[in-house]
Order: sequence, then structure tokens, then C-alpha cells
Amino acid sequence: MRLLTSTASLSITTVGAPMELSTNVITNVLTPLAVYRLRKPGEKLSQTEAEESLSTLADTEQTTESQSSSPNFGKFIDSLAPSPSPKWRLDGVDTDGRRFFAVPLFAIDKQPVRIDVWLPPFENYPRQLRKILKPEEAIYTPKDQLLSLPLSKFLLKTLEDWSPTVPGFEKDYLTAPFGSRIIIDDIATSIEDMTIYFVPDYGIEQNMCSVDQLKKVWHDHLKEQDWPPSIDLGKLNFKKQIHEAISLVTLPGHSGNKVVVFKSLLRDQRYMYNEIKTLLLLAPQKNLMPKPLFIVTKKSKFGGKKGIAGFVMEYFEDGSLKDMLLKNKARGTELDMRQKFRFASQLTEVLIHVNKHRLGFYPDLKPDNLVIRSSNSDEGEGLLDLVLLDLEQRGGWFSWSPPEVVYVEYQEILATWLGCKHDVEKQRVTKKLQRCIDGWEATSQSTKYNDKDGGFSFPWRALLKERLETGSKRLERAQVFMLGKLLWCLFEGEARVRCGIDHEVLQENDGESSVGFPQFNSGKTPTGIRDLIRDCTSGAPEWEVDEKKRRKTSLVLKGGKLMPAGTGIEDLDEITETVARYTTRVFWNRELDRADAFMSELLLHKRAGVDAVPKDGILAEAERRPLLSDVLARLIELEKLTL
Repeated sequence: MRLLTSTASLSITTVGAPMELSTNVITNVLTPLAVYRLRKPGEKLSQTEAEESLSTLADTEQTTESQSSSPNFGKFIDSLAPSPSPKWRLDGVDTDGRRFFAVPLFAIDKQPVRIDVWLPPFENYPRQLRKILKPEEAIYTPKDQLLSLPLSKFLLKTLEDWSPTVPGFEKDYLTAPFGSRIIIDDIATSIEDMTIYFVPDYGIEQNMCSVDQLKKVWHDHLKEQDWPPSIDLGKLNFKKQIHEAISLVTLPGHSGNKVVVFKSLLRDQRYMYNEIKTLLLLAPQKNLMPKPLFIVTKKSKFGGKKGIAGFVMEYFEDGSLKDMLLKNKARGTELDMRQKFRFASQLTEVLIHVNKHRLGFYPDLKPDNLVIRSSNSDEGEGLLDLVLLDLEQRGGWFSWSPPEVVYVEYQEILATWLGCKHDVEKQRVTKKLQRCIDGWEATSQSTKYNDKDGGFSFPWRALLKERLETGSKRLERAQVFMLGKLLWCLFEGEARVRCGIDHEVLQENDGESSVGFPQFNSGKTPTGIRDLIRDCTSGAPEWEVDEKKRRKTSLVLKGGKLMPAGTGIEDLDEITETVARYTTRVFWNRELDRADAFMSELLLHKRAGVDAVPKDGILAEAERRPLLSDVLARLIELEKLTL
């Protein structure tokens, strides 16, 4: 490495490498906490820091050379070959790259136990082992390539060697409390040098609500006949864990060998209970996830309480709209225009249906949450249908959410997660939130379930309250914003919007190979649809006339390293971590400036009354968005003109 004196138009003296993915990348990079946790723009490394960096790099190079020439290390690499008689299987990994869904083969066709395997933070790996195992690859590697990763092979090898050394492991595993964990505390070339714990966790079962509890809490909304039957967890046969919340199971005696979904949450169970409530409240609709087939109960290991562990729902084996768009792009194919219009109309129709219920709205619209099934109608012969799922009402990713929601969420993150070092700023944003949103309070993942109409997102719930009290259409127009971005993805054939710094940055490891919202490729999106998308996303900072103020992707993932977008520098060694941090801070400083301006606008709006909308600003832009019924009418008319 060498001392970098300048990059692009920035004058930053520093030493280092491109920004590596780390355990705290989400809080330090993908949220506005970056402003407080990353180095200030233009701040130079001190001479001491620079010397320490050079010393660390030199030590690392020496360590790397000595370890790579070690015979033991060579044997370790050879040992990663798959076992000829495996005892474990790897089904997937969570978005953080640390939580793996690894399952011992004896657990297949048994009662689901939801025991995941946790690895240590990336930065805690011995440097040479991190270089070989590349744990950060688990974050961005497509799920169908997971097993090819060195880390996956290492994990399976470790579990294969470790589990036989634990007396009574199979019995303890199958009888452990629901949601217990296996924790690998450190990484080494053999299990003798590693610390591995099997940790029973009684808290998840203790926090479960019973069916009777929820029936009592929801008695004003739901009648006895609205509830599906309950089934004990022991009646489910586990098949595969495809997602943090999704297990594939069968129900012998109920559905034969048909595979269904068992949905359960081990963190923030309140969202799962809110989803059950929402699904039971909504009337059936052809493009809406059907009501749960069963409520799944589990008797607690400690105390004997019978709580709700999750629910069973239909499994759509054709995958999500996101999967379809990614596959089409990889093959160089496209949905035909008739299918695009069909999906667009179906999506708008189901959103209209959801919003007809007094508590109904959908705040997490993106291609991941739409699944595909073959059409069973005469007019749809040969076409596909969309089904909307994930009714948790949790809220969406920053780049998808409307500005009137996401700017409040920024403030919530600061008010909740800023440390004592920034107590003055934390108190400032807390007071602003409390003035703008009645009853606002900081919450955490450990918060137990308590019934809230509209779920647990304060900005979305505030919009719902406004609709219930005044008939306001702001809640509907906020959803139209997300619909506009989904229409862009659908017609452009893109699975991601790529217009900010959020989780999408970690999903692509190819730099800047794809366009982002609101760019249009010629011929893909009809002019009328472009105009509709523009109207639906009114107020989006991506439409700023001033290019310098326009929101766009500022950070990309290339070669597993975070780097500024648009640098044009192919050699990753030319992009140092300080430059990436500078770019990140510039982005989030601008976003927080927008958020502060909006909070002031929201406070004025609240004082003046909900009917008093200013002539300019975010609220005025939101008022210019069409309603869902208008969107559907325009889609129908445009389809006639296009096809």
C-alpha cells in the first residue's frame, strides 16, 4: 500500500485499503449514524495514525507470509473438501453474513427447532484466515451459490467435527427450547483451538403470546370464526430453512406430502403477531396472500405456557418477482408487455383492496415481497399472476420509502441509537419527534407485543391515524410512491432501484453495471408509463433538478469492498477506506439536512391542521401523487393504447 494524496476532487491524505465489509457496516454505513460514527469529511489521519496503519500492514504481510507457508495451514485448506458422508446441511445465511441456517441431517423430518449457527464478527477472524475464508462473501453471494464459498465449507467441516464430541448432542438438539443457538466464538484451523457453545434460549418461548391472549386482545376486531385452527409444532415435519423467518415443512395427516411454509420470527415477534392480525382482518382477494392455514403453538420448556410460535401458509414454489427479474436479466430476456401490464394492474388492485379495510395499508413494497404463480383464469391463460405477501406492516428500505416516512425514520434512528457522546443531538431529535408525532417513544427489538392498530412503525401509524380521524389520503399517496418505484422495476426489468445507500448496496458485487431509478432504457418503458411513474414518485429527491442535490447511489460494492460510485477507477487499491467514508458522510449529511427541513415542515403542518398543506415542500409534492384508483385507470387506458 502507498500513501494516497488525492482522489478525484477530494484532498484527503490517508493510508489504507478499500472499505472492507464489517459486522457493523449496517449501522456505520447504511444508516444516518454514519455521520457520527465515520471520520469527518476532509479529516486527515494524524502522523501517528498513519504510522500505525503502515506498521499494521507490515505486520499483516509478515504474518500472512509465515502462515501461508505453514504445513498445518496447507492441511487446513485441503480439509475444506466436502465430507463423503455428511452429517450437516447448509440451507442459507441471514443478511448479516454471520447467522447461518445449518441443520444436522437427523433434524430433517422432525419438529422444527429453529436453532441457527452464529459466527464471530468478520473483524475478529485471524487476518490470514479471513483472507482465505472471505466471510464477507456470505453477505452478497446469491443464495444458490452459497455452498461454493470457502466459509460455507469451513462451517460444515467445523460442525461435522464438533457435534460428535458433544455428549447427547442429538437429544439435546431436538429437545432444546425453540430458537436456541450454536455460537462459534472464535475461528481457528481446528476445533481444538475454537470455542463453540450450544446455548439453550428460553426467552423466545417465554415471550410468546397464547391464542387465548390474542383472542382477548383482538376481540373488537375478530370473531371466533375468523380464526384458523391451531396445530402443535410437533405436528410439523421440517424440510428446509430458506430464510430467517421461513421454514419449509409438511403436515402429515393434514396436507400429506405437500410442502407448506411455517413462518416464525425469533427477533421482534411483535411483527409476526401483527401480521397474523392483519391477515385475519383482510377479506380474501386473488392477489393477496391467503389467510393462515394454521396457527402453530409450542409448549414452553420453562413454565409450560402454550404460545404461538408462528403460522402455516401456502408455499409459492415459483419464487418472487425479484428472483424472476434477476433471472431474466442474467439470460438477457424480458417479460412481454402484456405480462408487465397484467402484473402492474394486479398489484394496484390488491393495494386498493388492502386499503379498503380501515386498518389496512402496505408499507414494504418491493419485488422481494411479491411471489409468482400460474394463472388459473381463462383470460390469463399462459400468463402469470402476482401474490402480495409479508403483511407485518414493519416499513420498508430507505430507497423505497416515501420521503415523508423515511425522513422521520432517520430521526428515529438518531434518537434511538446515538450514544452518550452525542447526547445533545439525541435530545434535539427526540424532542422534535415528540412534537411532530403524538406518543412517539424509542423502541427496541426486545419490546414485547402490545396491540397497536397499524403495527409498530410510528411514521406509518401516524398516517393511518390521520386517515382514521380526518379521511386524509396521505397514507394512500405514501403507498403510491412505492408503487411508482415498483412499476419502474417491472417495466425496466430491474430487481433493485439503486438510488441511495441502504441494504441494496450489499446485494450486488459488480460495481455500477446497472442503471438506477429514475433512469430509463429506450424501448423498455412506454412514455405513458414513464409519466405515470414520475407522478407516483412526486417528491422523490432523485428528481431534483439540481444534479448536485439529486439523490443517487453514492456507494457501490465491487470486489467485496465498498467504494464510491462514479470514480472510474478500476484498481481497488486506488480507493481508500477514508475516501469511501467521506463519500458516505456526504450522502448522509445531505439526507439529514432534508430530514431536518421536513421535520420543520411537518411541525408547521401539525400546528396549522391537516388541511393546511404548504404550496411547496415534501407535503405539497406528496399531494400531487395520484390515488390508487387513478393509477389503475391510467394503467388500463395505457394498456389499450400500447398493446
